[in-house]
Amino acid sequence: MKRLGLISGSALCIALCHAAPAVAQDAVTPQAAAEEPGATIIVTGTRRTDRTVAESAVPVDVFTAETLSQQASGDMNNVLRNLIPSFNVGRFAIADGSTFVRPPTLRGLPPDQILVLVNGKRRHRAALVQIGGGALAAGAQGVDLAQIPTIAIGQIEVLRDGAAAQYGSDAIAGVINYGLKRDSSGFEVNTRYGQYYEGDGENIQISANAGFKLTDAGFFNISGEYLDSKQTSRGVQRPGALILSQQAGYADVRDPVQIWGDPQVEAQRVFFNSGIEISDQAEIYMFGNYGRSKQEGDFNYRQPISVTGPNALGTGTATFAAAGGIFDTPLYLDTLPGVFDSRGRPVYDAEGRTASFTTLYPQGFTPRFYGKVVDISIAAGIKGQLSFGLNYDLSASYGQNRIGYRMTETMNPSLGLATPTEFYMGSLEQRETNFNADFSYDFDMGLASPLTLAFGGEHRREGYIIGLGDPASYQSGSFASQTVQRDNGTQFVVTKQLGSNGFPGYGPDSTVDQARTSYAFYGEVDADVVEGLSLSAALRHENFSDFGSTTNWKATGRYAFTDAIAVRGAASTGFRAPTPGQLFTTNVATAFTGPNPIESAIYPVSTAAAQAFGATALQPEKSKNLSAGFVLTPASAFTLTVDAYQIKVTDRIGLTGNIEINTEQRRQALRNAGVANAETLGRVRYFTNSFDTRTRGVDVVASYTMTSGWGRFNTTLAGNYNKTKVTRVGTVNFNLPAVTGTPAAVVQTAVIDAVRVGNIENLNPKWRGNLTENWSLDALSIMARANYFGKYTSFAATADGGNKTFGSEFTFDLEIAYELTENIRLAVGAENIFDQYPDKNYRSTGLANQNWYQSTGGTIGGSVYPDDSPLGFNGGFWYARANFKF
Repeated sequence: MKRLGLISGSALCIALCHAAPAVAQDAVTPQAAAEEPGATIIVTGTRRTDRTVAESAVPVDVFTAETLSQQASGDMNNVLRNLIPSFNVGRFAIADGSTFVRPPTLRGLPPDQILVLVNGKRRHRAALVQIGGGALAAGAQGVDLAQIPTIAIGQIEVLRDGAAAQYGSDAIAGVINYGLKRDSSGFEVNTRYGQYYEGDGENIQISANAGFKLTDAGFFNISGEYLDSKQTSRGVQRPGALILSQQAGYADVRDPVQIWGDPQVEAQRVFFNSGIEISDQAEIYMFGNYGRSKQEGDFNYRQPISVTGPNALGTGTATFAAAGGIFDTPLYLDTLPGVFDSRGRPVYDAEGRTASFTTLYPQGFTPRFYGKVVDISIAAGIKGQLSFGLNYDLSASYGQNRIGYRMTETMNPSLGLATPTEFYMGSLEQRETNFNADFSYDFDMGLASPLTLAFGGEHRREGYIIGLGDPASYQSGSFASQTVQRDNGTQFVVTKQLGSNGFPGYGPDSTVDQARTSYAFYGEVDADVVEGLSLSAALRHENFSDFGSTTNWKATGRYAFTDAIAVRGAASTGFRAPTPGQLFTTNVATAFTGPNPIESAIYPVSTAAAQAFGATALQPEKSKNLSAGFVLTPASAFTLTVDAYQIKVTDRIGLTGNIEINTEQRRQALRNAGVANAETLGRVRYFTNSFDTRTRGVDVVASYTMTSGWGRFNTTLAGNYNKTKVTRVGTVNFNLPAVTGTPAAVVQTAVIDAVRVGNIENLNPKWRGNLTENWSLDALSIMARANYFGKYTSFAATADGGNKTFGSEFTFDLEIAYELTENIRLAVGAENIFDQYPDKNYRSTGLANQNWYQSTGGTIGGSVYPDDSPLGFNGGFWYARANFKF
């Protein structure tokens, strides 16, 4: 724990370094006093109305609109990553929907274990269930944070503690509460232009905020954002495509043949917040949003012919095969009259006419994947205080997130040459309706403060819809499986992939429109029992229509020895209900093992296909949280908090490892289950309560504010140590049917494999930290930040190169701003100013399974950097922006 000591020591140095010049300067100004660290009133993690950050019994971070406006990125995921060391998020290239909806983690836990609130009300989930979002988030269904524009936010509160007993399901890793702006006047416009040092990823962002009066006792605040972000490319040519381009007739193969990088994004988003005081003791309110974004990116290249060239080591040759199930075999066109196979299908003539998809795509093809996200929410209510002192808040809210998929430059191979090349594959949709009744009352019990009693209830309805795609996107055509006979009477079977290649559409067997309901009741007490001692306790009972009920509790305490020193701690239980998406989602896509494409499917546990391989009903995840720490405020402008924590989660829901369909018995099990693509499917997965984890860590946050003749200094140091261990891996049993020559059998297999276990434990850096300095003097201001990302290890199958440890990295951000007038502010800056990249993703160097090709300087898929890197893979980004306030 030497690094923890270094962080704590550095925090104390912040105070000492700034205190030295302060002695010889004027006292802290009233403005500085008003912004003392820890003095901000919070509403997250407590039902009291007088609790400050420093007085909280659990760690809460508060970020103001000014702090948010100084961040280089307009993506809320990146903003939180830069501000909170225990918050990590990657950028996943060529990863289906995960390319469009990025999955963050908090304290190493997945996005659906992070509860997100807006104005204290639960935010709806994204429709996407993370399939390609890395091992830490695999199978998670969380909130799409990118839908929230920073200009709409007045304050963000991040509770770094379990809070399921207060807020319900999902609040295991913590709670993020976005407080929308409430200004009733003023108009603000922000414009920003930037791009990466490489010259791509051009980014244009225009946002605006305006406040209006609603009568003399109300406000209406509205924010809008337009974003246009171009694609980045950080890959190289695929080795197979490089060799192909050197063959006669293939000189037009694109270089690189597929783009590996950020997707192209165009988005429009609007948030509003409003309220009217209808009396001295009551206010009606309403807020909501509408967002729409279109994103697009490449899939993997489909090679038209097999080619031979240098192997990865450059010591011999390797064959790079034509795309399986597409170009590897011909289409047989003529049937043999009166001849049928064992399943009653016509038999084709091996010597008859044939066709090839090279007629359609002579250079091969790279599917282009499009996602359109529409996000809507509305909430309304009334809150106030009755004459006898009872506080109330009655509200209703509705949220909806929908993502529709489209693809071009592809095909449905099972339809033969008559296949379309553009498809609409269908849609995913999450709908949530909430009704809340919250009450609190302060009792004078003769304690050091009134005892706050809070109680209330909630009713929720969550629906999940999978919408039908174009028929051609999911159909199994006549070429899906052909029995072919030679002249000598011997037969063989040729298969073609069915559905739109790369991402088959949702057919009638995949579509769902399901919902579940739940209700909850809670109670909470909070008081300063004696001077300096605060205690609170909460209890919450919830009942779900699909799996039953759960009861959870939380207890917190804080004791101040003096005004400068306090200790605090909390213990709680929690849970996370399986999401509707995890219960009902279906996904069929093309995965890769080394250079080989393989059709992989995910089926709901309620289907015969999943149950054939051991699927059982999902149960809620359960958690136990412990935290303990201390708060130091040796000076009014300095605060240091250190909090240790432990989070145990049992029965975690995740996707099983790949169940390979590599025997006739397993394929027959798919046929028995009525799976349409049983002949071509290579893998099956499903959701299950698969493993237990224990996460331990420490958060350190130090902040110091000083104003002197040298200007105003606001310094923040934040560090996190986090380590997760998988403490149990479950197993599943399934029965395989008898086939010719093989008797029926019972198979037992681990739910998740060693690769997934290794990534859960090691894929996030155990050490992260940042040091931020905000300085201003008159019209000039500078923000400088140093970010530290510790080393981490990425686990992979032997065929993909095996495991690799990526080294620690420092990145630096800088922004310089100048206020031309009271209304105009100009700024230039850079994120990752020294253009730092993660280590290149070469593995098993010099060994037979080396994944790095000397001929191209990249992997088999053309990637160079790991897409799970915590600092990203695009390098430095510069920008200029202008802010206008009236």
